[in-house]
Amino acid sequence: MQRMKLTAIFLFTFMNLTVLGRSNITPNGSKAEGMGNAFVSQYDVFSVFHNQAGLAKIDRTSISFFYENRFLVPEMSIRAGLLTFHTNSGNFAIQYNSFGPSNWSESNAGISYAKLLSEKLSVGLQLNYFGTRLPEVNKTAITFSFELGAIYQLNDKTFLGAHIANPYAPQINTLLYEESIPWKISLGGHTNFTKEFTLSYEIETIQNYSPTLQIGAQWEAVENFFVRGGFNTGPARFYTGFGYISHFFTIDTAFSYHQYLGYTPSVSLIFSFF
Repeated sequence: MQRMKLTAIFLFTFMNLTVLGRSNITPNGSKAEGMGNAFVSQYDVFSVFHNQAGLAKIDRTSISFFYENRFLVPEMSIRAGLLTFHTNSGNFAIQYNSFGPSNWSESNAGISYAKLLSEKLSVGLQLNYFGTRLPEVNKTAITFSFELGAIYQLNDKTFLGAHIANPYAPQINTLLYEESIPWKISLGGHTNFTKEFTLSYEIETIQNYSPTLQIGAQWEAVENFFVRGGFNTGPARFYTGFGYISHFFTIDTAFSYHQYLGYTPSVSLIFSFF
């Protein structure tokens, strides 16, 4: 088992070093992950990691947590927490997340703002801090960036979303090497075919990677209980998940499968107050 874990770490690290960039690992939220991360046009607390415009319709203040055990390797776990605030002038969010063990972790913090410009159009912006721990010099290299997005309601059933992150690929410079925070562009939408069934679709392009098609679906099997599934192209990944919503509490779980590196479970918790 330990050999399998070390092999997974080596393979994942090698794949990222070959494109000379940061790992591209960001939190997703288990609702989004259960839908294959086809989430650029969705309104949700965890839109803070996909398209900040999706925060615009949040109508309550909440605190949320996310944990993912990537490929069942503890050293590659992702932790995230966020606060969202509803105000009359728009919605705000503060998020922090980290990936990897403390001696070489990658961290990110952001402050977001989202607002409805009209009944059909919402926009969002996030200012980001990135930190990369450098064990060889016992320091953390930092840089800053931003991301922004919009969601437009095409008709009663269909919403379209667009998002760009780190458009100028900010650099992290060290004594030994240079790397960049890769830019990412996402375009897509979702259609509510019925009150119970939603289909999401998205194309995502990350610097130095081929574009991927992301497709996901959600079905409200019984009141307040949801079943989800999704698929991505590229190194084929399959997704599934479940969710339950109460008035003050939401829990989502998701499982993904990578054809080379195996399974990844995750869980999200949302506590809403007022």
